[in-house]
Amino acid sequence: MSVADPLPVAQQVLGVEATDTQTEALRVAEFAKYKPTYHWDSTQEIELAGSTWRVLASAEIEDAEDTHFLDVVGMWTLSAETIIPPVDHTQILDPSSTEAQYPGNTDDSCNWNHSSVGETVVEISRVRRVLVPKRKGKDPLLTEDVVVNRLGSRIYARFIPVVANSADIPFYYPQVREYAFGYIEPEDKGHAASTLVILARELSPGSAVATKKQQMIWKDLIKRLYKWTVTERFGYQKRVEHDVMVDYETYTAKYQDLKAKYAAFWVDNWPEQTDPRKFVYEDIAIASWIICMWQQDSNNLRPSFVDLGCGNGLLVHLLTAEGYVGYGVDQCSRKVWTHYGQAVDLRAQTLEPYEYVADVDWIIGNHADELVPWIPVIAARSKAKFVLIPCCPHDFSGRKMTFPVVAGQSKYHAYSTYICELAERCGFGVEKEYLRIPSTKNLAIVGRRRVAEVSQTDIDTMIQAGKQDFVPRVPDSVKNEVRLAKVQARKQQDNDKSSL
Repeated sequence: MSVADPLPVAQQVLGVEATDTQTEALRVAEFAKYKPTYHWDSTQEIELAGSTWRVLASAEIEDAEDTHFLDVVGMWTLSAETIIPPVDHTQILDPSSTEAQYPGNTDDSCNWNHSSVGETVVEISRVRRVLVPKRKGKDPLLTEDVVVNRLGSRIYARFIPVVANSADIPFYYPQVREYAFGYIEPEDKGHAASTLVILARELSPGSAVATKKQQMIWKDLIKRLYKWTVTERFGYQKRVEHDVMVDYETYTAKYQDLKAKYAAFWVDNWPEQTDPRKFVYEDIAIASWIICMWQQDSNNLRPSFVDLGCGNGLLVHLLTAEGYVGYGVDQCSRKVWTHYGQAVDLRAQTLEPYEYVADVDWIIGNHADELVPWIPVIAARSKAKFVLIPCCPHDFSGRKMTFPVVAGQSKYHAYSTYICELAERCGFGVEKEYLRIPSTKNLAIVGRRRVAEVSQTDIDTMIQAGKQDFVPRVPDSVKNEVRLAKVQARKQQDNDKSSL
């Protein structure tokens, strides 16, 4: 296919990057059946191994087997950070090491046996691990035993902090002697549903549910346990790989750094109507990843940039505050722009992408809507690099694109493939990274290396083809003015009628 040929819409099944829509529909249907029971007000207790355990939450789950539950427990054992966000990573201790052999808990109830429980006990696994917090200079490490026991038709995965006293339990860990996830098969074999439970040995009566924070912890854990077990039942296959271009440790360190500098202020002082908790943390995450990528790409030199379709401008502010020189462009200014200060260069203007050339090292398009397909072309014309996070599908004309829905394909990935093909036609070697941001539109498409020679004539041909159909978006401010004029006109008509 020559460069000047019209780009076909991506219609192929997208392999490992695609969402299996049929399986996803089944998972969503099972998620809809989630009906947990919380035991905050009416205390429900059971005796296990001579100790009193409080039942905190439970949920019935259909057609799940013990292997699905055990698979989830296994994943959570290796990666505590999956369910305890303040944890950075998990260290599994070698069973033969001195630290792993240290007895830690001397409480006899930590070791279940036949005589204490009253029924046959099978220890499935026992692991000692160390939870390493994200705030390494502020929060302590925590050593913890994870013991999985089978008692007849029940399985309990127990999480036991290895501490000298309760005061040593860090803030990020449940304030309990130990807690457990349970899988209980129905006594009536004709009843299809098993039960998932969360139990705790409390530090003192009622302490495990004394605060709203504690209750939120248990609500979150039972929901995760249910959803992960359902997902295992349907044979989850990881669709994407994170940390391909930037390793996890480097990214996390930068994210924690920027979060500590900027998050609290902007969450508390966000002047827009939008939810600051979404936009602030998402843009901090994106800025962290871009900075890490730039540092490895530029040998710690600070490249210049432009953010096309910059919206609220927070990403431009963060990059500028970190010492990068650049500017943002959007059709309309935002209220928050005036809060960033004069050092942040934000420009309200309507771009004609077929005319635009950027004198910068990098072009950024973070959910830039109708500018997204143009950015690889602009980058090629400007001899710049680019990073794109696509959102809503638009073609060169600025109109919304539609894709045929087939099994195993999502519209988002079809559009992302369309943009990748376009970037390759512009001569870029395309790299992709699924970012750790609170958005389902989290794919970053990067063009930082030219792998094919593309003549300026070919680029101009693509530009001219797009120019013929391109219709710039009507700015929101103009839409609001039109809407307000219509409202005022109707009011005037009503007043005229009432005066007759």
